[in-house]
Amino acid sequence: MSFAMQVRGELARLNAERFCCRKAELAALLALNAALQENEGQQWLVAEFENAATARKAFLLIKELYTLPVSVSAEKRKRFRKTRVYQVKSELDEACSNMLRELGLINAHGQFKPRIRWKLLTRNCCKRAYLRGVFLSRGFISRPEGNYHLEIVLHDQTMANEVQKLMARLNLEARQTERKNSLVLYIKDAESIVDFLATVGASKALLDFENVRILKSMRNNINRQVNFETANLVKTVDASVRQIESIKQIVDSRGWEGIPPGLRTLAQLRLEYPDSSLKELGEMMVPPLTKSGVAHRMRKLEDLADRIMLGE
Repeated sequence: MSFAMQVRGELARLNAERFCCRKAELAALLALNAALQENEGQQWLVAEFENAATARKAFLLIKELYTLPVSVSAEKRKRFRKTRVYQVKSELDEACSNMLRELGLINAHGQFKPRIRWKLLTRNCCKRAYLRGVFLSRGFISRPEGNYHLEIVLHDQTMANEVQKLMARLNLEARQTERKNSLVLYIKDAESIVDFLATVGASKALLDFENVRILKSMRNNINRQVNFETANLVKTVDASVRQIESIKQIVDSRGWEGIPPGLRTLAQLRLEYPDSSLKELGEMMVPPLTKSGVAHRMRKLEDLADRIMLGE
């Protein structure tokens, strides 16, 4: 099961306690999945879902909130690589029309024009419930082991703007872009995705996401530390090789007497301990030298070797 399916499954099983929140979630589910269809002279409200749990949720909300006669059925159909869709149907009688008007889904002429009815979302809990319905209908989230990405795909500019506005009111910043014939609201920041999951009530998915994110962070920190230590080791080895070559050049040319007494002990330690760092060499000196003091003397040895090469 993909992580997106896991999140949708958890949200589909989540039942809002407040009557107003259940109504807000139903409004989102119907706004993004329903349409009016005519069959043998009779109009029907038909909502199609790819997920059985989401279809069951819409079915139960209609029955609980409006006590309308409603049916649910499954059809085999090729849609977005899915072979089965679930239909929730209710006859478009006066009671059903009243429900749609109350949810802000039909205009005064009886046309299906889904928009957010902000009067339904006066409380933050209702805003969160509506956003939960939006994600159930059009949401996707990538698995946290890969790149962080959450998106909501919509097909109407006005609806996309309204959902983006709703998210902003819940302190969720989403960017908008176009993809073929769709509008996409997306979030790529891990912290913002965590906030989104918390907002819509996906508690278990949030914990799973955070666990993976912590492991990734630890792994990245370890890799950075290893890379840092490796770079330092390479730098130390390169400097040691260069310093040893300089010392040998001086000794071959002038003997140990050619090295000033103040530098001679350090030169001997470098040849004896080629793998030691400057700090470690300084600690072996009597009296001990700081790392910067050792580096200063090593530069003098290298300068002396350079002068010998130039014949000075």
